[in-house]
Amino acid sequence: MRRDKYVSVPLLTCGLYVLWVALFSNDLADYDLWGYLSFGRIFWEEGTFPYQDVFSYTPTKKIWVYHEWLTGVCFYPIYAHAGAAGLQLLRYVILMLTIYLIYLTAQKRGGSVVWRLIALLPGTLLISFGYVPVRAQIFTYLFFALSLFLLESARKEERWSLLRWLLPIQVLWCNFHGGYPAGLGVIFLYGLGERWAGRRGGPFLKMGIGAALVTVLNPYGIHYWTYTFQAVTMPRPDIDEWVSVLAALQKAIYGVPVLIFLIMSVLLVLFYLYRRSRDYTDLLVLAVMILLGSRHVRHTVFLGLIFGAYLPLVLHEYWDARKEKKDFGSYWRWVPQMTLVLLWLGIYGFVNPNRVFTMSPTFSLITSSPSFPVGAYYWMIQHRFQGKILSQFEWGEFFLWYFYPACRVAMDGRYETVYEEQVIRDYFQFQSGKKGGREFLRKYPPDLIVIRPNSGAEFVLRAEPGWKKIYADSGCVIYRPVTGKGAANQEPSGVVS
Repeated sequence: MRRDKYVSVPLLTCGLYVLWVALFSNDLADYDLWGYLSFGRIFWEEGTFPYQDVFSYTPTKKIWVYHEWLTGVCFYPIYAHAGAAGLQLLRYVILMLTIYLIYLTAQKRGGSVVWRLIALLPGTLLISFGYVPVRAQIFTYLFFALSLFLLESARKEERWSLLRWLLPIQVLWCNFHGGYPAGLGVIFLYGLGERWAGRRGGPFLKMGIGAALVTVLNPYGIHYWTYTFQAVTMPRPDIDEWVSVLAALQKAIYGVPVLIFLIMSVLLVLFYLYRRSRDYTDLLVLAVMILLGSRHVRHTVFLGLIFGAYLPLVLHEYWDARKEKKDFGSYWRWVPQMTLVLLWLGIYGFVNPNRVFTMSPTFSLITSSPSFPVGAYYWMIQHRFQGKILSQFEWGEFFLWYFYPACRVAMDGRYETVYEEQVIRDYFQFQSGKKGGREFLRKYPPDLIVIRPNSGAEFVLRAEPGWKKIYADSGCVIYRPVTGKGAANQEPSGVVS
């Protein structure tokens, strides 16, 4: 071992760790977390598997196909015994495994260490936008990276028996999260690409069929396939993370991940256009991942995973070709190392503009205002409220976790798995303040409404004589009906009107 490795390896390790903490140390709880925990609580404490929804007062589907049920079953005991720290630790472990698998995939493909790291750093930056604490998607990213590693290993080594591991992966994947079609898709893309290139695509295609069939091993059987088809094809114009890249630019949301996604897409296209050889499998996978990311912002993370796995080999080939032509002098041999250092500095400065070095990641989860309706929570505790709650969409699971069974919600983040289509349409008409929003109040009258101040829904309520604002702060407002069960007969002390 050369003497400089005793210095460079520890420095590199420390630098990557500090950057990793800056990218992924996030303590703001995700809205969907409370839905996972609520399912897990019923499963473990009541000893039943809820095939029908128990949290809502509006009309629901006959079968609640909860594609994240196993996530809830795993998360609840961890949270019950280890609290937020346990969930955060699980997230960090899964994250490190995912990134390491991408690194191993790049190694399997033949990229050198320095080029692996150069591609992994910006790839990790895009990946970080999918790792808000703590969501079921972390399992999709892990299983996607693991599937990619197995596919590349089987392709490079022609060890087709490795593909058998894709079967249990798909069984676990489809029960942890509904993102399992991404795994099936990449298996078939490898089969088609290999066949297109005149190589053996049969083992991939056969295993893809088998992997699709084993997804029937779930609590809902064939109903899960029907749900998956509906979920994949249904439009979600009211959910920000499901908008297209073009719509995100028009709405001025998700600006940073969208910009990174576009830059990565251009870089990948340019490098593959000027590559000496054409790898049809790579081209198919890249095209589909760019298309998926373009259609839905939440899918841009997949391109970050592919970027870290695929680009190192291309960079390595390009660099070797330049050296063969002797385009560079001997002093150019430090360019890859300097590129790595500059990338590290640039990314770290971007995610940590205050230049404050934090050596320990956070292990807490917070539900602070205005992200969460903290004031409404304390108001409901103080007044021992019980009844039907119509809340801001993203707050529904928060309320069902903290107030079930005393309260039921009108709508929450499980919407496509639970609610009938007409209910969903009516609800989003109300939340956006559109003309038909009042119909939701008449069809499904709640006892309490908790929404964001000055939102579209509040503009609807201001024009409704039957509703009265009884609480307001900078993060949320509460309305109660003037008459009926939830009538606002008196204003509690301390109300901001």
